[in-house]
Amino acid sequence: MAVSNRIRAALTTTVLTTAATGFMAGCAAGAEEEAEQVAYCTDENGEIVDEDYCDDDYRGPGAGLFFLYLGGFGRGLPVGTVLPSGGTRINPTDTQARRSAGLPANGTVSPGTRVAGGIGSGIGNRAGTGAGS
Repeated sequence: MAVSNRIRAALTTTVLTTAATGFMAGCAAGAEEEAEQVAYCTDENGEIVDEDYCDDDYRGPGAGLFFLYLGGFGRGLPVGTVLPSGGTRINPTDTQARRSAGLPANGTVSPGTRVAGGIGSGIGNRAGTGAGS
């Protein structure tokens, strides 16, 4: 059965257009997720705490038990909110990991600060993942 060149061209164009549309939709979804990455200061259980605990100079009670927790959690969450697992934890004193995540190398990070990195961006090998890790 012979198929005319005209029909073959129409089918090829339809298939390529559909594939390109799917690819572009996937790219757009990934861009939205990246744009929504935010940082919060949390304790070891993923509960949001005051940002001063994640200052790189903090040496008070519990020092070393607080983390900058990055993920697509949304902005404006209050202290006491427990974040879901699936984020990326960064030690607040790890200046390289902070820089890699798009955060300032030192000082406090305001709750809900948007970050340039986030999940899947290769943030420092020293960062754990999940609220309980």
